Amino acid sequence: MTTAPARPAAGDLSELRALKRAGDLGGSAHRVRAVLAALGDPLDREAAGALLDGRAARTALAESGAFTPVPLALLGSSTADPVPPLLTAALLAEGVQPDTAATGFNQWRMEILAGAPTLREHRPAVTACLLDDTAVFEKVTDPLDADEVVARCAAFPAELASWLQAYERHLGTLAVLNTVPLSAARRDRFVDYATRARVEAAWQRMNAAVLDLAGRPGAVVLSADALAERAGARWAATDRMRHIASHAYGPQFLDAYAREVARVVLARLGRAAKCLVLDLDHTLWGGVVGDDGVGALKIGGAFPGSAHSELQRLAKDLSRQGVLLAVCSKNDEAVAREAIDTHPEMVLRAGDFAAFRANWDPKPGNVADIAAELNIGTDAMVFVDDNPAERGLMARQRPEVTVVDLPADPAGYASALAASGRFNQLRLTEEDRDRGAMYRARAERERLRETVTDVEDYLRELGTAITVEAHGPLNAARIAQLFGKTNQFNLTGIRYGADELARAVADGSAGCYGVRVTDAFGDNGLAAALTLVREPDGAWLIENFVLSCRVFSRSVEDAVVGLVLRAAREAGAPAVRGRHVPTAKNARFAEFYPSLGFTGQGGDFRHDLTQLAELPAWVRIGPGEGTFHAP
Repeated sequence: MTTAPARPAAGDLSELRALKRAGDLGGSAHRVRAVLAALGDPLDREAAGALLDGRAARTALAESGAFTPVPLALLGSSTADPVPPLLTAALLAEGVQPDTAATGFNQWRMEILAGAPTLREHRPAVTACLLDDTAVFEKVTDPLDADEVVARCAAFPAELASWLQAYERHLGTLAVLNTVPLSAARRDRFVDYATRARVEAAWQRMNAAVLDLAGRPGAVVLSADALAERAGARWAATDRMRHIASHAYGPQFLDAYAREVARVVLARLGRAAKCLVLDLDHTLWGGVVGDDGVGALKIGGAFPGSAHSELQRLAKDLSRQGVLLAVCSKNDEAVAREAIDTHPEMVLRAGDFAAFRANWDPKPGNVADIAAELNIGTDAMVFVDDNPAERGLMARQRPEVTVVDLPADPAGYASALAASGRFNQLRLTEEDRDRGAMYRARAERERLRETVTDVEDYLRELGTAITVEAHGPLNAARIAQLFGKTNQFNLTGIRYGADELARAVADGSAGCYGVRVTDAFGDNGLAAALTLVREPDGAWLIENFVLSCRVFSRSVEDAVVGLVLRAAREAGAPAVRGRHVPTAKNARFAEFYPSLGFTGQGGDFRHDLTQLAELPAWVRIGPGEGTFHAP
């Protein structure tokens, strides 16, 4: 018997160095992700990001096919050199490889007002602009003139709004701003308390107005106070670093900032988590139900029961915002369900869970089964378990699953889950809030499927109906979310931002539509979206078409394209073109257009509109039929 060589502990930078020296970064992508996820010290994370940002390392990771590439940009009013490697570490751990372009020191304003000459060719999907109080005080001539400082505070949000307008014109993608903290060096130069309070009040009003800029569809605003609270520190480690290197912020703050920007990037890519997987014993409740019995479980009341109830209430609040809940517990199912159904202090009940696994099988396999049942990827799951051994096994066998590192004390369970931020989205829609009900209706559909043996009979009994909706104020956020989040049936991989879609519709360069899907069990919400443009020869191009996985295998996609073909022929178009651009997740739909009568190759297909296939008989068309139009 041979003994396998010992692996460095997870979180050990030496493993990354060894993989790089051996030329095995690409072949060990899962270990790269696991090591990065386990790194806790900001300086280690920065070092890891720098190690993996070299040309050879970047090439190896890109060629592995295990990471989604994304171009990013970083602007700032002070030195933020650690942020790009910190972003690399945070995003590689989530299966995303960033390419971050940064401008020169304090060029955040001029770069955009000058037309983004440095960043325009880079085409960043997200641009982070990290501001400190230099951005405000650089236009203050006398920092002791309280009237001037107060007036400057009042003017700054409008200046940022103008900057955002210029950004939208020149780059047009998502911008991430932050509230601006007031440093002690600025605040404490006022020696009288009244003036100091007046300036601080003006500063808080300024930041409130900056936060209001998050109402713009192409902007996210982060709270510097929230980041500092999470980091435990804010400012540069020493005044020497502030003077010599123009560092405003310390490594802990910059790490928290990079992690939050990474969450924004994940949301922009449609990679926000969808499902919270919860252990039971010592997690949702105190005690072991199989040993102690239902009556002895600690839920509610005094500590530690109060801590477990706090976690349950957080899970309940997440579910009300569209997060699916699932149980993954080593338990006898009947005993576990009895506790959930009968304990008087339980916040969560059986109806709150979209999937339930209580057995003695390894949890990584159970989590994969839950993902398959819900028709989502395991990379859309967040795992919460009090047992470090279970967390370690999940991290090793399923590195794509987000594992929340719970503290030993249950008092911190809810805070740890909330701080993970993996469920954060750019905009919450009504479809998100209704997701739990939609998945319960999905379970009813599956039960119907089991009772009907013929597929067409099942589809007819399901009673699917579709309604076409033109892009407008009431559905704009959901349509943008569909393009941003959909990965499997996303035929070209194009991810439009909300502002990009709004401009295209307003200037007539594209038609944009959502498709609502209903059936006998309820409303699936807007479950499909597509964009249409007119080519120089008059042909219509389906620039992109996306369909939510929750309505797969029901011929919705066939019906939608059938309607587009009919609308194009009625409008006198010579043809309709469609494209399939391969991505990591859409390979199964490479033959979608040929299956509908399109001809072509290399992912470029064309339908001459002479012979149109019949629309699926089991899909009823709502009043939106014929509303498709290519401007």
